[in-house]
Amino acid sequence: MTDYGVWTVVTPLVTIVLAVVTRQVILSLLAGAMVGYTVIANFNPFAGVAKALDSYIGVFASAGNTRTILFCFMVGGLIRLIQVTGGTRAVIHALTERAQLVKNPIAVQLLAMVTTMLIFIESSISIMSAGTVSRDLADHYRVSREKLAYVIQSSCVATCSSVMINGWGAAMMAIIGVQVSKGYIEGEPFTILLHAIPYNLMAWLSLLAVLCYVLTGASWGPMAKADKRAAAGQVLREGAFPIAGDHQRNDEPLGKVSYFVLPLLTTILMVPVGLFITGNGDIASGSGSTAVFWAVMTGTAVAMAFFIGARVLSLDAFFRHLLAGYANMMPLGAIMSLAFLMGDLSADLHTGHYITQVIDGILPAGLSAAFVFVIAAIMSLATGTSWGTFAIMIPIGIQIGAATGVDPHLMIGASISGAIFGDMTSPISDTGIVASMATGNDHVDHIRTQFPYVMVVGVASTIAFAVLGSM
Repeated sequence: MTDYGVWTVVTPLVTIVLAVVTRQVILSLLAGAMVGYTVIANFNPFAGVAKALDSYIGVFASAGNTRTILFCFMVGGLIRLIQVTGGTRAVIHALTERAQLVKNPIAVQLLAMVTTMLIFIESSISIMSAGTVSRDLADHYRVSREKLAYVIQSSCVATCSSVMINGWGAAMMAIIGVQVSKGYIEGEPFTILLHAIPYNLMAWLSLLAVLCYVLTGASWGPMAKADKRAAAGQVLREGAFPIAGDHQRNDEPLGKVSYFVLPLLTTILMVPVGLFITGNGDIASGSGSTAVFWAVMTGTAVAMAFFIGARVLSLDAFFRHLLAGYANMMPLGAIMSLAFLMGDLSADLHTGHYITQVIDGILPAGLSAAFVFVIAAIMSLATGTSWGTFAIMIPIGIQIGAATGVDPHLMIGASISGAIFGDMTSPISDTGIVASMATGNDHVDHIRTQFPYVMVVGVASTIAFAVLGSM
C-alpha cells in the first residue's frame, strides 16, 4: 500500500476550501479530484489530469453508479409530471380546504411537519409543498414565519436523509458500494445503509426536538423574539427582506389527489419488490440501486399509461414535461458522478487510514464516531451541501471504522448526521434557501433563529456518538 503521507488529506481540503470560497460544488469536487490524481501520478500534473479524466469515465463502468445517476434524472421527470398535472396542488387543497384539519397554531405546525415528511421523494418539492400548505395558515394563527421555516426544513432534511427510497438513499448506497468494492466493508449497500440509518442521530433528535417545540409552544433565543413579534400580529421584523414566497405556478391546474398518489405509491411499493427479486427471495440481500431504478421506471410507466389514458396529458405533452424534469436534474447528475469519483479517490489515497494513524494515541478509538460527526458538521456548515459531504465523509468514516474496529454502521451514521447538520445551519444550504422562499422569510432571520436550535441538537448528537462509540 502506497503511503502518500499528509498529501492524502490535501484532496478533501482543496475541495472544502474551494467550495467555501467559490460556493461552486461541481468546480470544487472536480478540482479536488485533479489534485488527488496528480498526487497519485507522482505529482505529474499532465498525468494526473489524464488519470482523473479516465477515472471519471470509469465511474460509469459501475452499473450501480449509472443506475443511481439515472434514478436521480428519472425522479426529476416524475416530479415534474406530478406538478404540471396539478397533483401536488390537489394534495394541498385536500389537506387544507376539504379536510378542515387546521384550527389552531399547533395544528398549523403539525400540518407543515407531516406534509414535508410525507413528500420525502425530493427535498425541494417537499419544502415548497409544505410552505404552500401552511404559510397563510401560519400568518392567520400568528405562528412566526421563522418557526414555520425551522419546522419545515428540519423535518424535511431529517426525513429525506433517513428514507432510503429517494435520491438521498440512492446516493448514499452508491457511495457505500464503492467502499464495498474496495474491500473496506462487506455486505450489500442496501443492507449496510439500513443498519446505519438508526445511527443517524442528528435526524432522529431533530424530529424529536421539532415535535417538542411544536407541542409545548416553547421557544428561546432569537426564535422567542420572532414568536413574540408574530403573536403581536407583525408577520416580519421591520427592515426584513423576505425571499418571494409566491412559489406556486400560476398556471398549475387543480388536479386530483390520484395524480400525486398513484405515481409515487407505485414507485415506493416497487422498491421492496425489486429487492426481493434481486435478492433471490431475500430482501436484505437485494441490490438497492437496481431496486430504486426499477421502481422509478415502473412509476414513470404507470404515470404515462394513467395520464395519457385519462387524457390528462397528450403523448407530446407527457414527453415534453418528462424531458424538462430530466433537464432540471443535470446539476445533480454532475455532482453525483463527481461524488462517486471522490469516493474512489479517497479509497486509492487511503485517506481514512491516514487520519486514523494521525489521531491514534491522541484520540481514543471510542471517540472516532464523534470526531467524524464534528468534521462532517464543520464541512457541511462551510460548504452548505450535505451530498458533497456524504461523498467525502462516508468513505472516510468507513475507512476509519475499518482501521479502528469501530462499528462501520455507527461511522456511516455519524457521517450522515454531520452532513445534515450543515444542511440545517449553513446560509448557503439549498434547503435553507428554499425554506426561506417557501415561507416568505428573510433568509438571514431564518438561519439566525434556527441555528441555536440545531446547535443544541448537534451537541446532544456529539455526546451520543461519544457514548455509543465507547460502548
